[in-house]
Amino acid sequence: MPKFGTDYTKSAIDLKNPLEVRDLLLVYGKAEAEANAAREAHEAAIIDMPTFQAMRRAEASMEAAHANVKTGIEKCGSLQDIPEGLYALKQGRQSVTYNPGMVRETMPQFAEAVIVETVDQAKIHGLVKGGLIDDTTLERIEVRTDLAPAYIIGLATVPKAVTDEPN
Repeated sequence: MPKFGTDYTKSAIDLKNPLEVRDLLLVYGKAEAEANAAREAHEAAIIDMPTFQAMRRAEASMEAAHANVKTGIEKCGSLQDIPEGLYALKQGRQSVTYNPGMVRETMPQFAEAVIVETVDQAKIHGLVKGGLIDDTTLERIEVRTDLAPAYIIGLATVPKAVTDEPN
């Protein structure tokens, strides 16, 4: 049987594959398909209406005006008029980290409390991918923390080649 979706076996909670949930999911899939079809039919029905065309023109005009303001900021600089509430700013943003060596030097009494040793996850994943550490070693060094569960609800799109009927 061909696979069309992602395998969530390792992260699923209480994975039992109950028929009741399968049936509910198939009903959901039909409802989703009906909603998409209705949305497309609605847009097709109103696409020639003057109000719909006006909305499309207004959205395009707003996008163009936004792009022009950004270009103006790049060319001329930022603007801030607090009393008028007008802002066209290119805002500088920074991510701040602290140098552990300088923390140890300048405030040694707090160093142990504020310095946290971490392991680079990307490099660990690289070692696993490269076959340099095995699953047993990985399990020994992992620390897992349960988070609030996420719900993945949907049906994978079946590739066109699989759904096409033979001629």
